[in-house]
Amino acid sequence: MSNWLAGSSSSSLIFLPGINGYSFLRMQNFPLFARIQDRHCLVVGGGAVATRRAGQLLNAGARVTVIAPELSPQILDWEEAGRVAAVREEFQGTLPADCWLVIAATADPAVNRAVAAAAEAARLFCNVVDEPALCTFIMPTIVDRDPVTIAISSAGSSPVLARWIKGLIEETLPSRIGALASLAGRWRERVRAALPDIDDRRRFWQETLRGAVADHAFAGKEEVSEAALDEALARWKINAAGGRRVGQAYLVGAGPGDPELITLRGRKLLARADAVLYDRLVDPRVLEFARRDAELIAVGKSAGRLSIRQEQLNRLLVSLVSSGKHVCRLKGGDPMVFGRVAEELEALTAAGLPFQIVPGVSAVSACAAYAGIPLTMRDEARAILIATGHTSDHGAADLSAFRDGQTLALYMAVANFGAIAERLIELGHPRDLPLAVVEHGTTEQQRVILSTLAELPTLADEHKVESPALLLVGKTVRYAERYAWFNPRILLAEQASALAQAI
Repeated sequence: MSNWLAGSSSSSLIFLPGINGYSFLRMQNFPLFARIQDRHCLVVGGGAVATRRAGQLLNAGARVTVIAPELSPQILDWEEAGRVAAVREEFQGTLPADCWLVIAATADPAVNRAVAAAAEAARLFCNVVDEPALCTFIMPTIVDRDPVTIAISSAGSSPVLARWIKGLIEETLPSRIGALASLAGRWRERVRAALPDIDDRRRFWQETLRGAVADHAFAGKEEVSEAALDEALARWKINAAGGRRVGQAYLVGAGPGDPELITLRGRKLLARADAVLYDRLVDPRVLEFARRDAELIAVGKSAGRLSIRQEQLNRLLVSLVSSGKHVCRLKGGDPMVFGRVAEELEALTAAGLPFQIVPGVSAVSACAAYAGIPLTMRDEARAILIATGHTSDHGAADLSAFRDGQTLALYMAVANFGAIAERLIELGHPRDLPLAVVEHGTTEQQRVILSTLAELPTLADEHKVESPALLLVGKTVRYAERYAWFNPRILLAEQASALAQAI
């Protein structure tokens, strides 16, 4: 049994779903880079498009044969120079026995389909220009910073979009990134010998390739860059010899759902982490920002389901960081808002382990914004009261602090809608006070249900409300229909029209 489970009061086996087994979103094409140096490749077609494709294959070192009754001047030049073999005839329906891949680039769709069929029968990868459905591989748009190559594909649906993305990358990618990659390649075996532990070696490269080594390489000072790398490796070995290297914890807010709402800082630290402990409410697409080889561990807690207890989670976090790993503790929304982060911080502090806290976009601000509900508004709402909809003993929260002229935001309130409505009416709030339930806020599944305190007790059952759902109560809720901008088609507005008349 792992050390982090030691001391558990229960002898039951704890199952952690998702360890190294997270199911990511489906890709239309599997990205790979093929080594085709000195391998025979066939291009069927002799026009401008076929010429471009043949040129790309030549740049990759392939042996190229072109089949077409007429050939472009460039292909003729390549033939004369001995760079391509040319066959001046129509495609006859058969492929060379030693062929590795095929490109169909003629102006005749029937010929292109025949080439694709022959390649399929021969189990060869084939690209058919402007016919994505017939392709078994895609020719991507390329950003070339040799030896760094970035391939961009829209699965054949929009080459113009792929080229636009290429422009964005070229604007931000250092022009001499290839020099840095070449330096790292020359030092790879030396660093491997000096740092045999793979995690230690990965952290060395992560730290080193972002500092002076990279700056000098980008400035064209290759000798200075190499000297800086030598110094960095020597310093790293000395520090490692001085004591066991510990890792670090990153407590990162993943935002409320939309993966684009994670902060840049949070995304960078997620990409650096050796292990990621993620909550149930973290959108699966956020996890795609993690390293491909990072350990992904689901630690989310759900009512009524077997899950890891907070004490065990704390021990796991401490154990991983103590072993030298950089651990991203990924929490939905903002980690400092109803995330029980204080208990994890206390465990790390007691163990003397370093950590960083990265705030996230909270569910309150994000769900209100995506529902078009102002949280504060002159003469309508001068303050926001944020609370949880239930207490540790599963009762309703104390709502006596809520006043007229405020907006009330309640997390985790679905199970207590009836008690919440009863208590607010007892406190003197009007039965027709507007409220909104924002379910799965900021995601494509977002639902906004507009209602009143009087209708709240039956709302959850009537509309089958599921968590995560945020309850917003206050006068500004009645602006939701007017300011709705995100997925307005799924805005449920049975009561919205009546409420909007008061605006």
